[in-house]
Amino acid sequence: MKYKMKDFARKHGLTLGKHCVWGVFGGYHIHIKYTAVGNPRCLVTVVTRVGEKQKSLEKYLEGHKQKLGIASYGVIGIGLMLCPKFSGEVFARAESMLQELCAHLKKAGYPGADFCPYCGEPLGEGDPITTESDIPFRAHEACYREMLSVARAKDEENAKKPDRKGLGAFGGFLGALFGAVLFVLTYAWWNFGALGGAAGVLLAYFLYRKLGGKETVFAVSYTAAAALILSLAGFAFGLYMDAFQAGGSWQEVASTILSGGAGTALFAVNLAFAFVFVGAGAALNVRSYLRSRRTVADRMRILDE
Repeated sequence: MKYKMKDFARKHGLTLGKHCVWGVFGGYHIHIKYTAVGNPRCLVTVVTRVGEKQKSLEKYLEGHKQKLGIASYGVIGIGLMLCPKFSGEVFARAESMLQELCAHLKKAGYPGADFCPYCGEPLGEGDPITTESDIPFRAHEACYREMLSVARAKDEENAKKPDRKGLGAFGGFLGALFGAVLFVLTYAWWNFGALGGAAGVLLAYFLYRKLGGKETVFAVSYTAAAALILSLAGFAFGLYMDAFQAGGSWQEVASTILSGGAGTALFAVNLAFAFVFVGAGAALNVRSYLRSRRTVADRMRILDE
């Protein structure tokens, strides 16, 4: 059967949220986040207390990846997260996957929706619906408060860590330099090197953080500027190589660019897309930065407070 998200929610008595559906399915709290352009496109969470059975659950998931249609998975504190391999209708596949998975969890003795995923003890009637990582489920309020305190302590600890801007900037430079080299190579091979700008800005931001720099506005701005400047330098080097192959005549290259023909179009396309691809990579970095500002503690709450 073909479902839309709202049809899937209606059939199983689930609650619709923003790009998500959640509630009790097969005796377990589940949460499905789906966006057509998301990365991942679909993320399925089943809430349960895993405890000492983590290795056993990971073994089951690994052995049934093909049958369940799982691209990747992770076993976390409140249960398991799955990135399905979806071909065809999303929620029909999610339904069959969840039916089989929840049946296995029940048979293997993993606590369901009537148990607190933090301590594994039965829930009472007054226990609230809480969230962790924006995933709703019922839990003991005392357990939730304890986990929130732990999350806030980790946030404070991370905030106190030094921001190694110097090392971060060096890493950003190396990433942007790689993008420039890629620009030169792809320009030499295909006369189009602008994809190097996208690779440069993404790698620059990754290495900035890897070498100790924090995710900040400066990090986003610096890596975007470094990638753009070095990409344009790579483009200039590519033009120099064109001049070298033409006998060392920059004048001939310039006349080709200004001719109004194919040379002009090729120059304009590379220049324009250098800005476009660096901008697109920078936009992804901005998204990562904005996500980093929402910590684990920020994504924990009691829904009916």
